[in-house]
Amino acid sequence: MHKTVANIIRASLSAGETLLVTFRKKDGTETHREITRNLVSIPSDKHPKFVRADSPAYITAFDIQKGGWIRFHQDAALSCTLYSRKVAEMFA
Repeated sequence: MHKTVANIIRASLSAGETLLVTFRKKDGTETHREITRNLVSIPSDKHPKFVRADSPAYITAFDIQKGGWIRFHQDAALSCTLYSRKVAEMFA
């Protein structure tokens, strides 16, 4: 199941989507993050300077709330949903 969630996350990030993801951290706790790879949503000073080789088992994305890049193992991915800032503001 985790691999399917991870594949959905990868495909959505490649399409420029912003997602709300839930994954299990190394310490065993669950965390919820708003992530993207869309450069329009990432501050220019945080844009990647170069492309580095990464293990295909890891997902790398920009954490919008944290303001930095994160990565997590595909087996840690628990769920994801598309994120809409307009909808989030309606419920804030």
